[in-house]
Amino acid sequence: MGTINLTNDIHYKVSYFSALVESCESIRSTTSKNKKVDLIVQYISGLDDDSLPIAVLFLSGKIFPKGSIYNLNVGFRTILQSLLEISRLDQTDVMRLHLEHGDMGTIAEYAISNKKIVTLFNSVETLEEKPTLKEIYDQFKKIANLRGPRSNNDKKNILKGLLLRCSPLEAKYLVKIISNEMRIGSYDGLIEIAIAKAFEKNVESIREAMLMSGDIANVALLSKRDELNLVTIKPYVPMSFMLADVMFTAEEIVKYFDRPLLCEYKYDGIRVQMHKFGNVCKLYSRNLADISYAFPELTHSALDVRIKKAKTRPKKHDVHPDKSDADNIDRDDINFILDGELIAFKDDRPLPFQELQKRLRRKSMTNTILSEIPICYVVYDIMLYDQRQVIKDTLKSRKRLLTNFQFKDSIISIAQSKAVSSVDEITNRFQKSRNEGHEGLVIKDPLSQYYPGKRGKYWIKLKEELDTIDAVVVIAEYGHGKRAGTLSDYTLAVKDYATSIVDNQLASENGENVFGDLKIIGKAYSGLSNKEIDYMTRKLRSIIIRDEGSKIIVKPEIVLEISFDTIQQSDRHNSGYALRFPRIKNIRYDKELKDIDELEKIDTIYQNQFHIKNKSKP
Repeated sequence: MGTINLTNDIHYKVSYFSALVESCESIRSTTSKNKKVDLIVQYISGLDDDSLPIAVLFLSGKIFPKGSIYNLNVGFRTILQSLLEISRLDQTDVMRLHLEHGDMGTIAEYAISNKKIVTLFNSVETLEEKPTLKEIYDQFKKIANLRGPRSNNDKKNILKGLLLRCSPLEAKYLVKIISNEMRIGSYDGLIEIAIAKAFEKNVESIREAMLMSGDIANVALLSKRDELNLVTIKPYVPMSFMLADVMFTAEEIVKYFDRPLLCEYKYDGIRVQMHKFGNVCKLYSRNLADISYAFPELTHSALDVRIKKAKTRPKKHDVHPDKSDADNIDRDDINFILDGELIAFKDDRPLPFQELQKRLRRKSMTNTILSEIPICYVVYDIMLYDQRQVIKDTLKSRKRLLTNFQFKDSIISIAQSKAVSSVDEITNRFQKSRNEGHEGLVIKDPLSQYYPGKRGKYWIKLKEELDTIDAVVVIAEYGHGKRAGTLSDYTLAVKDYATSIVDNQLASENGENVFGDLKIIGKAYSGLSNKEIDYMTRKLRSIIIRDEGSKIIVKPEIVLEISFDTIQQSDRHNSGYALRFPRIKNIRYDKELKDIDELEKIDTIYQNQFHIKNKSKP
């Protein structure tokens, strides 16, 4: 009689998706951080090398690792259509469940509980028919590889096949993973602790590995194999960017640090990580997406970057040094990863951020676009130099490395860093930045390391907040996740010159527009506390004009004070403008409809922005 391999039997069972789902339910049901960690440890300790990386990704709310070539790209409509086709679900059910829970997973669980399609899998309960983690992951990769006009239909069919093999609870978590709505409290930090505990590693070594690679799946696998020393920054696997904290005055900055600092302009552009290895250069945005396609001239120029070679003194008796040595004072074979800001720049002036967006929305670049929206990449940090990771070096040392770079043309430049230590120096530099059309300053500690993905008081943003705007709520939408069932997203409007208000009400409607001549300027959803959102929900429900399911049209009555970064022209709103990064500063209980700002104020602020005010100057 053969013996039973208990270890293999454990791996066999936990490799099924159902085991992950059971663990997720247990993790979700406890609020104890330590209990969550113990549950994760208990689950991942029994996984084999194939299943562990997948499980860790799913638990952390991801499908593919950072920098992966795969992108699932399955939207709400595809998920919903799949569920409608295999269940007795109708649109009324969908709307009710979504408003109650704000979660596609709950809709999936309900749908699979009411399947109308009978398949072989409906009556089969054996493990052989249950989907494994690897099978699901392989199907995800298959979906990600689909292209062409029939791809959405093909994605739907693959998704239906997976859902039909799932129990209702498995379907719930399958859709939660796909829609990035896990929300069980198993964030990266807890998983890092669990990996350390499961494989008897120091948690700091796990976190350091994450700082370098950003790939929690690979870190988990290497921890299991006791090979954490192999973790490294990888070519074309973007790291999370180091983030800056905020302070509001030069006095606050000087008081906090009490030592000399480095000061740089804060540019209004796109944060870009540049990877150059061999003859290939790729660019990654802040959300770690590959945006190389949008800036071909930059990737081309990066390949021509040369590095100064350290000069050596000629030997005492070498009166006539060899000419070949004199010519070979630099190199062009250095690999590097840089961090910087990509800005639209023309005629020695920065162009508005939205000009860059025009590039990002295009799939191919033409010579016309390249000439109309020229760019400049301003480099202010380096993470890898030649074959050496330098993120643990001080900023001062990293800056010294950047001085070795020689660029072919002005499309790439090094950020000017100025040493400052007083309020006056920071204030003067801030004003200079604003006068030249930039947003403000970033103040940096010269002794700081580079901390990927972390926000701390090593880099400090100092920006000038524009005037706030008082606007009225005209549309309210239901939130998702923790905000499910609450009205937390607000569409805002201001008065037009033709708006007529009598007794604090609109005197007339403009055709079918229930807002009369009010002009929409955008949407805001951040800035309020949970208590304030609850108040807004009650108040908005009391002034409904029309209920449209996921959103309501309301009587223009609630006034909010809104702050923002800049104002852009936009054809999305009837005002012709849109607020960039709007934030709710206050609920203005003291103000009424008649007190909201006019479109003229929006136009004035827009026209006085540096890049607009100086657009016509020679």
